[in-house]
Amino acid sequence: AAGIPKRYYDMSFTWLKENGNFPKENKEAYRIVSEYRQNLEQNLSTGKGLILRGPAGTGKTSIAVSILKQAMALGKGCLMISMPNLLDAMLTLSKGDNVAYLRYEQKLRNIPLLLLDDFGAEYSKSDWVSSKVESIIIDRYNRMKPIILTTNYSDTWTEENYSQRIYDRLRGEYEEAIFNGESHR
Repeated sequence: AAGIPKRYYDMSFTWLKENGNFPKENKEAYRIVSEYRQNLEQNLSTGKGLILRGPAGTGKTSIAVSILKQAMALGKGCLMISMPNLLDAMLTLSKGDNVAYLRYEQKLRNIPLLLLDDFGAEYSKSDWVSSKVESIIIDRYNRMKPIILTTNYSDTWTEENYSQRIYDRLRGEYEEAIFNGESHR
C-alpha cells in the first residue's frame, strides 16, 4: 500500500545490521540517519526531511525504506515512489481523467511522509518535469510535510539543475547523509 517494491518487503534496520550493511566509510552518514530516526516523530511533525546522497548500491534506498517502515509503525501514512515512475504516472494521468490526476497529485502533497527514490533520474530539459517536481517539493515544504530523497547526484548537480527555490528549501530543512564506497549489490 505504501508503494514499497517487493525487493524491500523484508527491509528493516534490524535486517541491515544483521547483514553487515553498515560499512565504516559511511560512519558519519549512519550517525545522521540514526539521529533522524531517533527524532522521527518530531521530524515528521516539523517537516524535517532527509537526503540520502551517494553512488548506486550504497544502501540509500534500503535505509530510506527502513525509515518509511518505522514511520508506518507509528501510524503515519507513507508513500514510496521512484522519480521516473512518479513522472510516468503523472504524465499518463494528466492525459486522461482530470479527477484521477488531481487525486494522485493531492496524495503526493498530503501524505505525511513521501519517499522519492532516485531523485534526479527523472530529470530532463522538459519544463513540465521540472515544474511538477518543484511544485510538489515546494508545496510539501510549505505544508511542513517531509520528504526523504535518495539520489546519486551531487549537491552541485541539484543546484545547477533545479531552481534556487528548490535548492534553498532542500538545504534549509533537510538533513543530508552522504554515502561513499562500492556497490553492495
